[in-house]
Amino acid sequence: MNPAIKAALFSALLFPGWGQIYLKKYKRGIMIILPVAAGMLSITWAIVQVAITVLKAAPFKKGTVDLSAVVNLTISSIKALDFFYFLFIFLLIFFFWVFSIIDAYLLGKKDSIKS
Repeated sequence: MNPAIKAALFSALLFPGWGQIYLKKYKRGIMIILPVAAGMLSITWAIVQVAITVLKAAPFKKGTVDLSAVVNLTISSIKALDFFYFLFIFLLIFFFWVFSIIDAYLLGKKDSIKS
């Protein structure tokens, strides 16, 4: 497998920027990894905050679980999430991921032509 395809697959399947790291373009890889990791951490943090809020307000008694209460709690927690915030962060991550795949492939092709 040539380096261009291998780098593109690393960026596509492992993590954005990993293909650049594989091609020894460390700064470029880190500049792609950082915003994607920050976006993922941001989404995770928002979900954890909502989960903590839901757990604090959970109307469950110890040892009992009511299915309708779980469904209502889930619906109310989904409503509490900011959809446009998640959409913006998701699109940002998606953009960096696609950019990383294309960039790794083109860098790999460029390196193989030089060799």
